[in-house]
Amino acid sequence: METAIPCGLIISELVSNSLKYAFPNGQPGELLVSLRSEDNCYKLTVRDNGIGLSEELELGNAKTLGLKLVQILTGQIDGEITINRKPGTEFIITFNELVYKDRV
Repeated sequence: METAIPCGLIISELVSNSLKYAFPNGQPGELLVSLRSEDNCYKLTVRDNGIGLSEELELGNAKTLGLKLVQILTGQIDGEITINRKPGTEFIITFNELVYKDRV
């Protein structure tokens, strides 16, 4: 639960951003969401083939609440974010499964 809930919120935020901003004026496009197990870690990918994220935007200085939320949630799962900007925008969040305390 401690990993699944943040991942679900990250996916929701990135998909929402893509639908809002990547395809202006009803431009058609594609959106891909995937989660893979690779090299003893997980890779969550959210990618679109839209207009792309501005080169000037730095994730560490993001002004939007959505991207700040993605950073915070990625931190909760001890993950790292990689952004590929062209063509379209691709967010790759790499994380390991966390070890949890037993629940009563």
